[in-house]
Amino acid sequence: MLRIGRAVLVATLALAPAAWAQGPGSTFGAIVGGASLSDLGGEFGGSTTTRWGGTAGLLLGYNAWRTAVALEGDWVQKGGGDTRLDYIEFPLTVGAVAVTGSGAMRARVYSGISFGFKVTCSSDIEDICDDASGTEWGWPFGLQLAKVNENNSFVGLDIKYTVALSDAFDFIEAYNRPWQFRLMFGKLLGTSAGY
Repeated sequence: MLRIGRAVLVATLALAPAAWAQGPGSTFGAIVGGASLSDLGGEFGGSTTTRWGGTAGLLLGYNAWRTAVALEGDWVQKGGGDTRLDYIEFPLTVGAVAVTGSGAMRARVYSGISFGFKVTCSSDIEDICDDASGTEWGWPFGLQLAKVNENNSFVGLDIKYTVALSDAFDFIEAYNRPWQFRLMFGKLLGTSAGY
C-alpha cells in the first residue's frame, strides 16, 4: 500500500500545477459538512459493523478550464462497530469538471491524496485506543455536483470514499473504510488572468 500511496502523491503533485497552467481560472471556497459511514477492515474477521459519524470542514479550490484542484481541512469520524476514531485530515485532490451549456450546473470527478491526524479514539474494546496510530494516509475518490447561482455562490453535494493507504492501529492490521456524504455551500472568491 505504501508504494501506491507514493504513486498517488507524486501523480497529485504533478497534476496540480498542470491545472494552474491551463490558463485563466477562478478560486472558490466552501463550507462542507454531513455524515460519514465507516467500518474497519483487516484483522476483524474481514470487517466490523458500520458506524455513522459526522464530518465538517473547509474547502479551497481553483478551477481552470475543465480541471479543478482543491485542498481541504476536515474533521471526520471513522472507525467501525464500537470503535470510533476522529481525525483532522487534509485531502489534496485534482479532478475533471463538466459544465452545462449555461454554466449553472457543474459536476466534478476527483481523486488525490489525504493525510490525517488522529484527534480522539473511543472503544468498548479494552486498550485498543492505546494502539491507535497518530496519523493516516488515504486515497480519496469522489463526485461533486453543484448548482451555481447568479451571485456566484453555489450549493452542492459531495460523495467521497477513501481507500486506506496506512493502518489505523500500530500493532493491529486494521484500516478505515469511510464514505462521506456532504453538503457544500460556497462562493467564487476571485478570478485570474492566467500566465
